[in-house]
Amino acid sequence: MLQFISMEEAFGEIEERAGKRLISKAQVPLEEAVGRILAEPAVAQLSIPPFNNSARDGVVLSATGIGAARSAAPIAIAGELRAGDSVEIANGVRGDAARIMTGAPVPEWGEAIVMIENLDLNDNGTVLVKQAPESGAWIRPQGSDIAEGSVILKPGRRIIPEHVQALASSGVVELVVHTKPRVGLCSTGEELVDVKSGPPGSGQIYDSNRPFMTAMMRSFGCDVVVSEHVGDTLNEMVGFLNRAMEASLDLVISSGAVSMGSYDFVKPALEAVGAEIVFHKVTQKPGKPLLFAILPNGTLYFGLPGNPVSTVVNCRFYVHYALSVMQQKPLETPLKLRLENDVDKPEGLAVFLKAQCIRGKGGAIVRALEGQESFQTMPLLEMNGWIVLSEHLGSMQAGDMVNFYPSNPRGLPDIF
Repeated sequence: MLQFISMEEAFGEIEERAGKRLISKAQVPLEEAVGRILAEPAVAQLSIPPFNNSARDGVVLSATGIGAARSAAPIAIAGELRAGDSVEIANGVRGDAARIMTGAPVPEWGEAIVMIENLDLNDNGTVLVKQAPESGAWIRPQGSDIAEGSVILKPGRRIIPEHVQALASSGVVELVVHTKPRVGLCSTGEELVDVKSGPPGSGQIYDSNRPFMTAMMRSFGCDVVVSEHVGDTLNEMVGFLNRAMEASLDLVISSGAVSMGSYDFVKPALEAVGAEIVFHKVTQKPGKPLLFAILPNGTLYFGLPGNPVSTVVNCRFYVHYALSVMQQKPLETPLKLRLENDVDKPEGLAVFLKAQCIRGKGGAIVRALEGQESFQTMPLLEMNGWIVLSEHLGSMQAGDMVNFYPSNPRGLPDIF
């Protein structure tokens, strides 16, 4: 077991173990894939456009027709092509000009489209072109948007509604996605009271970590299959671990009972069921007692410290990182933003600071908020992200560039 490892080392250990525990796959209809993570490449089944077509209502000209247009000579119109006509119909029209509608196939002799605004249509079936086009004007070439057989989405992408437009257009009707990760949660501590059960008694507090973890896991696209509150005994924790293993979960997360107190029984319970404890304690603030283990059935286990902000930080960064690796998602990269205020920080300790990204005169800047202690939740209501400073850095000055991560890893702060 590794103790007091660095933030970078912790991410490295998680990546190695999570990479061996990929989330299972399922084939689903395209319209049911939104919100899911792509597990296999999405390949275009046909080209977009599937044939050369017109980008404007007007007239299609041949090379000879373009020459006539440059001479300001009238050109005979050979026919009319509409959206929905076949390529064979288009190629059956013979001449140097034809009326054409947006989306209609361009005949094989077609060299350019002239918009209707640049035409004079005569009653005798000829057209006078006011402005001669360049070759290729207003023609959408076959495959110029998407080529048949090309990979249009790589594994790891989260499917959004806009993807469906391109996928459906190119003939993709089903996708292979990762199934929703199955997660188990538990909060520990005799002092905790369910927020729905009425006011806490003397010496009790509301259990805020489990509602938070439930919400966070659902926002990450997970199914919360097991959710329990566990009292301060070794036997209760062992019972929870056994039930979690029986539920065939991908990930288990607990909050509390991972420090060095008399009732911090998570580590002994993991040892009792035969789990491999990969590391315990990271040189960071908040959330130093973070524990990462592998249960005997291969399920990943995160033991998070019980302080509210410690739970938020470790869930947002380490648990999210593990899920990203397990679903082959591209790993998150921070925004580089200028710091508005000074930040005191000891060297040798990574810190996660509640922060607010705001619009400054020269663009987006970020400020570290007041109230950085791990019990202080009020700043969570006004923050929109985190400043993350590695253990190699010391105190920062206003104007320094820092790494900023949005609160929601799926999107940028509202100001962008």
